[in-house]
Amino acid sequence: MSPERNDGMPSETELMNAPLELTSQIALDRSTVAGRSVACVIVTYGRREQLVRRTVEAVQASPAVGRVIVVDNGCNRPVAPDDFAQQPPVDIIRLASNLGSAGGFHAGITAAQRLLDKDLRFVLILDDDNVGEDGFLERLLALHTALGASDDIGLCALRRHRGIYPTLLADQTAVAIRNNSFLNFHLASLPSKLWRRFTRSARHSPENYGEFHLRRIETAPYGGLLLPMAAVRRVSPPNKEFVLYSDDHDYSLRLMDAGVTIYLTDVGCINDAEESWDKPSTSARSALVSPEAPAWRLYYACRNRILIEKRYTTSPIVYRINRMSYVGLLAIEAILAYRSLNGARKALRPLLEAIADGDAQRLGWRADYQLPGASPSSTAHTH
Repeated sequence: MSPERNDGMPSETELMNAPLELTSQIALDRSTVAGRSVACVIVTYGRREQLVRRTVEAVQASPAVGRVIVVDNGCNRPVAPDDFAQQPPVDIIRLASNLGSAGGFHAGITAAQRLLDKDLRFVLILDDDNVGEDGFLERLLALHTALGASDDIGLCALRRHRGIYPTLLADQTAVAIRNNSFLNFHLASLPSKLWRRFTRSARHSPENYGEFHLRRIETAPYGGLLLPMAAVRRVSPPNKEFVLYSDDHDYSLRLMDAGVTIYLTDVGCINDAEESWDKPSTSARSALVSPEAPAWRLYYACRNRILIEKRYTTSPIVYRINRMSYVGLLAIEAILAYRSLNGARKALRPLLEAIADGDAQRLGWRADYQLPGASPSSTAHTH
C-alpha cells in the first residue's frame, strides 16, 4: 500500500503511527467482502468437546468461512465428523498424542498451506475456546480491504479479557515486551506493577464511542489471527520444538521478518470461554511459585518466554540485573510460602531448569515435563 493517497483516506504508515482516533476515518464496507474466502484452523485437546463444538458452530455460521480444519491434539474422545454440521466442510486431523500448541498448530497450518481451493484467500486461526462476537470476521475482512487488501497485512482480533492486548490498544505507549526484561519483569516497571497487583486495579480497555482502534504489534496470539493465505505460505508453520507457549509469538515474529505487518484491532473481538492458567487471582502470590500451577506449564512457559525475550535484549547488564532481581524475589516468595528451603527449591526447580535451557537455546520436550495426554513415543527427544 502506497504511503501517499489522494482519496482523503489515511495511509498504512499514517495509521501505524497516528493517534487511535484516526481509525474512525475508515469506512468499512462489508458488501465488498467476498464470500467463503476463509479457511479456519482450530486446535483442541483433552476433554474439550463442548468448547470446540461451540467454536466450530460459530465459524460455520459465518458466510465468509469456506472450510474448517480441526486438529484433534490427542483428545480423550476422538473428534468425529458427526460432531459438526456438514457445511462448510470440516476436515479433522487426528494426532495420536498431545503435541502441545506448537505441534497442533503446526499440523493445522501445514494443512491450510496445502489447500488447493484458490477461493480460500485467508486463514483464520483460533483456539478451541475462542468465540467471535457477531460479525467479527466480516468486519476484519472489510478492514483488510480498507487497508489495501495487501498480502503483507494480517489482522489480530482483540481478545477482550486476555493478556496485555486490551492495554496495548488503550495505551499507545504500552509495549508487549519491554527491552531487557526477564519473564516480563523489569525493575523500572516494578512500582506501577506492584500498585496494580495489590490494588487489583482493572485492566485498561480502549474507549470506543463509535470508533475502533488499530495498532501494529509484533507478538500476536494464535486466537483471532487472520492472515492472507499468501502470507501463511510465505513462512514455515509454527516450530514444533517450542512444544507449548510462545510458539505463537515466534510464529508472528517470523511473519514480521518475512514482511508481514500484523495489526491488533477491536473492529472484531473474541471472547474466551476459559480463563488462562496464569490469570492473576485474589492472592498476591506469583503463579511461578503457586502449587496450583503444574510444573510442565511453568517450565515451558518460562523457557520459551526467555528465548523470545532474548530478541529484545539491548543491554546484557540491565538484563542480568532484572533477571537476578526477579529470581531473588521469587526465591524469597517461595521460602515464605513453603517455609522450608526444600519446599522452595522444589517449587523453583521448573524455573531454574527453564532458565538453563533458555540460556542454552535448548528447545524440544523434557522428559520431566510431559504434557497431559502426551505419550513418550510421540515426544521425540529429551535431554
